[in-house]
This record gives sequence, C-alpha cells and structure tokens, in this order.
Amino acid sequence: MSAINRYLLTTILFSLSCSALAELTIKEGYVRGLPPGQPNTAAFMRLVNTADQDVVITGAASNGAELAEVHSHKHHHGMMSMEKVDQLTVPANGELVLAPGKYHLMLINLIKPLRESDEVLIRLFNDEEELTRATLPVRSVLNER
Repeated sequence: MSAINRYLLTTILFSLSCSALAELTIKEGYVRGLPPGQPNTAAFMRLVNTADQDVVITGAASNGAELAEVHSHKHHHGMMSMEKVDQLTVPANGELVLAPGKYHLMLINLIKPLRESDEVLIRLFNDEEELTRATLPVRSVLNER
C-alpha cells in the first residue's frame, strides 16, 4: 500500500472513530404547547454526552416549525430578553439542560398549531453531521412541572 493510500485510510478511520465516540442523546424532552395562534414555541430537554470529548451543537431542525434555533435568556439593565446562540457545548461525559428561563430550542413559525397529544421531531447537528434526534411530546404550558 502506498504512503498516500495509508494516509487516506488512516484519515478515514480516524474520522469514523471520532464520529463513533460522539454519543449525544436527548432525555426528558418536551415541546411547550401554547394556545392556538402562537407562531413560536420552545423545546426543552436534557442533553447527555457519554463520549470522552465535548460535543458542539451548531444547528437544529424540526418537522414542527420552519426554523429551529438555540436561544438563551439574558438579563440586561433589569430586562430579560432572548438571543440566538451560535453553538452549545455539551461537556465530555456530562450533560447540558435546556430549560425554561435558560438555554432552550426555539421553534419559529410553527407549521401547524400544536396540541398536547402531538409529537415533534427534533434534530441536532454540528457543522458536519446530524448528532442526534428525538421525537418529543407536546406538553401544554398548563401542565409543565
């Protein structure tokens, strides 16, 4: 085998092993159900990383909305606001919680009104690939714990 072929094989195997090491799962997730007529809502979840390396999330998608973005709440001069976050890092062998008042996944321009019996597919990405996906139940804002 030539040196170039060995290099290519080594590069491919390293890339595959890095992908296999990134084990991100979505736990205890749900989508907030709001009254009809609301164009946006939020999804909350616990992201668990079982890999020995950090996992960086740079994008999201959902079948329930035209756009999905990670947002955070910020306090500035006594006012609370939300802002888009370009990336989230789930620490190696750790977790990150997306919860009301903290990081959360905004679902913008809902495809249809969401009812409590509905389910919504959430997909999380890094720059190269899909990291994980989960189907989350819609939970009415009146039933949040």
